[in-house]
Amino acid sequence: MKKLLMASMVTSCMAALATTASADGTVTVYTAVPQNFIDSLVPMFEAQTGTTVEIIKAGSGDLLNRLTAEADNPVADVLWSVDGTVIDFNPVLFETYEAAGTDALAEGMKPSELWSPFTAVVMAFIVNENKLDGLPIPTSWLELADPKYDDVVSSAKANASGSSYIQLATVLQAYDTEEAGWEVYKGLLSNFVLSDSSGAVPRFVNDGELAIGVTLEDAALRYVEGGGPVQIVYPSEGTAIVPDAMTLIAGAPNADNGKAFLDFMLTKEAQTVVAEQGRRPVRADVASNPALQAISELPSVGYDGAWAAENRKVLVSAWEDLVLDIE
Repeated sequence: MKKLLMASMVTSCMAALATTASADGTVTVYTAVPQNFIDSLVPMFEAQTGTTVEIIKAGSGDLLNRLTAEADNPVADVLWSVDGTVIDFNPVLFETYEAAGTDALAEGMKPSELWSPFTAVVMAFIVNENKLDGLPIPTSWLELADPKYDDVVSSAKANASGSSYIQLATVLQAYDTEEAGWEVYKGLLSNFVLSDSSGAVPRFVNDGELAIGVTLEDAALRYVEGGGPVQIVYPSEGTAIVPDAMTLIAGAPNADNGKAFLDFMLTKEAQTVVAEQGRRPVRADVASNPALQAISELPSVGYDGAWAAENRKVLVSAWEDLVLDIE
């Protein structure tokens, strides 16, 4: 009788765990998330569920190509931390799933019914005042476009970096007309020292090779918290505050484990780690990293991701023509 009771208890426990994830299963996750999020969050999920996470890390464009090629025989279960327009404009590749915790999201953090948000990414300036040689700290896109900042501003190429493309689209949306935005951006581009890598931008500024960089807020914060001689500045005309996306792959071979992974990433526990890592949490009940300005105080352009995605090919082509003209 005792053995039967024990067996029943084990069965019940396993059934309960299966509603979260299969203890002896796996979940395959395609992601563009920075490595520090993988290192901090994936072990937590594995420890809580007993499920092994297999990570495939690449840029969002490469991941989309891979998902398209695998559409008839999916390998991945989850796409984690990409630009939401990747999902919005390729809906047949994904299965709509509203992760648990959606009811706790902050206002504006659920712009699409096709995916759940993971974090909110913010664009900012990183500034090494010691290398400005008497120049003022720029506080706006317009000021940063002034020729006095020629060759002191680090930026990635908008045709090679997703975050740099968001910065271009942000400037074009920050003014009354797109034409006015292009005039400001032309001045910025004249001042930029371009890099193929978005990760190199804050590093150059922290190391003193350049005085200013246009970068992701959390990338800048890592150098601030590391004791670097840098500070974060938000452009007064407004910046992009954009939730990145995570979702279930259509036909996922381990769909239940994939759903459990998405649920976990929206828990208060996981979102607290997001804040510790310097990204903005998307839950209203989790505060941002105290080293950052309150998100309610940030100047926002009300970034239109759908417009940026629909016009990407045209805008990147125009950017490439502008680079040739300036060179």
